[in-house]
Amino acid sequence: MRLNLFGKLFQTAVLFLVLVELLSLLAQFFPWLNQVAFIIIVAAAFILALYKLESGLYILLAELFTGGLGYLFWFDFGGTKVSLRIGLFLVIFTAWAITQSLKLKTKSLNLFYSLLAIIILYGLFNGWRQNNPAFVFADANGWFYFALLPVFWRVLKEEKNRENILQILTGATGFLAAKTLAVLFLFSHNFAGLGGIFYNWIRDTRAGEITYVSGAIFRVFFQSQIYGLIGFFVILAILIGAKKTGKKDYFFAGLYLYLASLAVIISQSRSFWVGGLAGLFFLFIFAFRPFNLGLKKIAALFFILLIALASQILLVNLLTGNLSGNLVAKRFNNLAAEPASQSRLSQLGPLTQAIAQKPFFGYGFGKTLTYQSQDPRVLKTNPGGDYTTYAFEWGYLDIALKLGLVGLGVYLALVIRLALRLWALGFGLRAHGSKLAAQSPWLKNLSIGLSLGLIALGVTNIFSPYLNHPLGITYIMIVSAFILSSET
Repeated sequence: MRLNLFGKLFQTAVLFLVLVELLSLLAQFFPWLNQVAFIIIVAAAFILALYKLESGLYILLAELFTGGLGYLFWFDFGGTKVSLRIGLFLVIFTAWAITQSLKLKTKSLNLFYSLLAIIILYGLFNGWRQNNPAFVFADANGWFYFALLPVFWRVLKEEKNRENILQILTGATGFLAAKTLAVLFLFSHNFAGLGGIFYNWIRDTRAGEITYVSGAIFRVFFQSQIYGLIGFFVILAILIGAKKTGKKDYFFAGLYLYLASLAVIISQSRSFWVGGLAGLFFLFIFAFRPFNLGLKKIAALFFILLIALASQILLVNLLTGNLSGNLVAKRFNNLAAEPASQSRLSQLGPLTQAIAQKPFFGYGFGKTLTYQSQDPRVLKTNPGGDYTTYAFEWGYLDIALKLGLVGLGVYLALVIRLALRLWALGFGLRAHGSKLAAQSPWLKNLSIGLSLGLIALGVTNIFSPYLNHPLGITYIMIVSAFILSSET
């Protein structure tokens, strides 16, 4: 079948994001634009969602796939900044509540989500009882995104909408990859500098971080690049499994895969890289059976990926004028002395000790710990390095601290259940092993791709928190809704 992943909605998503990013940059010069753009976008999403729920959801996803922590625009509500992401969440949920009623019919997922809801509510109560209430809300608000699960299920019931969301994914992450390249070029050639207006825009909107490394090399990290990694596996699986498609589709899919993975390399996020390696491991070891590929084709794909990686490292060196070393290898040199690694390792002791004291149900949301940070920004204000926070880099340990090992176990059980169901769909099986009738090859390939993306996300979350954040939670909901709609 034809790979309709780069159609009109793909183009619309790219144009929408270009306009939004330009307006966001202009808001650095004209701050009043922040609230005006916020109101216009949120109001438009609400009106569209009332008319067609999926249209409002598409706007929410386009922002989430590119917007980092969600502050491209914000609204000042009594001195509190309400992010565009929270605004979109509220209006999409309200539109669904007004226009829809829904009962999830898959009992096994109902059980996991019911237990998770109970755990989250207990975490709120437990945190409110013994932690700073302001920290409790700030720590827990990302988990509220799970309330959009019925919205995703309602939209993904229609196969056309699944294709539309894939187009938004490729459009948004393709745009983010181009933005990553552009930012690297601007900083490497001194068209933009640390502390300048462009740098402040990226920091103020909390879309990402620009860090000087050495020579002309900068680390260009956007939190939403996780969806570039996920998109890579989803599109790769669809492309591998596509038996008949046009040369144009292969070209655009190949170009997307190259740019999405290039952005992940430029991010210099070791968490992303380890997650990507985990996804590739499962692809080469387990995922080729449903594709019916022989050893020659598997070997050919392996060498294509190696050649692509080598060319990407060379391209980054040429783009920055840095021909003196390997960008990837340097990120793993002298890890123990690097401030980011030292700070992350310094969190392990306080986290594990605190979890050991309350292992079962944790401390609730908003629990703070103090550790020794080597972050230059912390040392600037506190030369001793003591840093107290409720947000930690170790994703699973953060969940265990707040929700206990019981809460972590429930969440992991849900994630593992989703992965197994995706594998079953990819192999043409129902949950209990019976063959699926008339399951389209396209959906089987998509199931494998989604499962590889889930594996990459799950491994990334070991070192960087995503599964307790709207970025990771949204992917869990997309996968859940896809499974529910495929089996009902």
